[in-house]
Amino acid sequence: MIYALKERIGDPSLFCGRTEQMTLLMNWVNQIPREMSKSRALLGRRKCGKSAIMQRIFNILWNQQGKVIPFYFEVQDYGQCLLDFADVYYRTLISQYLSFQTRTPLAFGNQAWEMSKLLEIAKKVNNLNVIENIQAFQDYLQAERADAAFNWAIGTPSRLAGLENVFFLIMIDEIQYMTKYIYYDKDYKNQAYNLPGAYHGLVESKVAPMLVSGSYVGWMVQMMREMFVGGRLTQTPISSKLTFDEGMEAIYRYAEFNQIEVTDESALVINKLTQSDPFYITCLFRSDWSGKDLSTVDGVIKTLDYEIKNRKGELFGTWSEYIYSTIKAVNDRHAKTILLFLSKERYKECTRVEIGDHIGNQLSEAELEEKLRTLEYGDLITQGINNFRYRGISDDILDLIFRELYQEEIEQVKPNVAKELAGKVAILEKDKNFDHLKMFD
Repeated sequence: MIYALKERIGDPSLFCGRTEQMTLLMNWVNQIPREMSKSRALLGRRKCGKSAIMQRIFNILWNQQGKVIPFYFEVQDYGQCLLDFADVYYRTLISQYLSFQTRTPLAFGNQAWEMSKLLEIAKKVNNLNVIENIQAFQDYLQAERADAAFNWAIGTPSRLAGLENVFFLIMIDEIQYMTKYIYYDKDYKNQAYNLPGAYHGLVESKVAPMLVSGSYVGWMVQMMREMFVGGRLTQTPISSKLTFDEGMEAIYRYAEFNQIEVTDESALVINKLTQSDPFYITCLFRSDWSGKDLSTVDGVIKTLDYEIKNRKGELFGTWSEYIYSTIKAVNDRHAKTILLFLSKERYKECTRVEIGDHIGNQLSEAELEEKLRTLEYGDLITQGINNFRYRGISDDILDLIFRELYQEEIEQVKPNVAKELAGKVAILEKDKNFDHLKMFD
């Protein structure tokens, strides 16, 4: 397969697992030419594989050379004025369309081609529809009509689909950033907080359906409720975890690629302690710790203990970003206590009454509900079967990182991460359950 779009995962062989999600999404994509596919939103925290999935879908469709043209765009988390954003968005779209038509791989990093090059290629293949489309967009751009330029850009896939008898799949990664980092003016004073609402009608297109993603689930769900009302986007959760067997496959594949020794026993321990999470597995193999050893059980425990505590590491940094931003929003001891309680009880749902009792009923019903909503919005807890029930994130690593940060402050007890990891391994060894390894012999 030609990887026309360079995938962020690195070597394509490192994309493994995700069988269920890829089957679901490719079946959905295959319905686009029949005009039966409703737009979707991939929901999952950072590093759970959403971008990898979208980029792989792009390359599959690019290689199929069928009637569905893929468009992939990632919204960046830094300030941009709407006119510049519309320019980059549009040039990325036309670059990918002409790449598909001419079988020319994209520039490294998915960098959009310059307008002069786009016109040159469109003239070379004699695509008058694209030439006229580019000229219309340039008129808006040169007149600095930001709204018109953006609306023309996002409407172009449907426009070209009708003119050229093709279909588009519009993939927008981290779409929620549009509500925070795009400004109508060049001085960055007038925030375009409702910009995703521009897709309100386009999202229902059957010739150019959308596949969007967001790494802050609470933020994404709130945006969808406000700007994509009426269930216009089908919510598609993306778990950060692989299946057990996919996790084992990933460990052996990463070990071979990184030329790091693992044994069947140490691989099983890695898989269990990381809960088959490919990001956590990757963090172990990429650890810079001088004592890293993934060939023994003791070495795995010590390496993971180091990465959980390493404040400069990727594993700690990813979760601490979620934790710090949310705790800052509520900034009080009650929220930390609630989060610690739900984290410890993360495998069951707790009612607001139980949560209120745990903090000594020091908050009113409205105050407690507001704090719970903030923690949910920050993706540190999830709602249960109704608005009265909540549960912690079922992630053992998050629990350990949070307790490493706050347990001593709240309960005057400092967690012993290495001891807890060793305890999990002891339970595993007691079970003597190595049957899953037979398929890898």
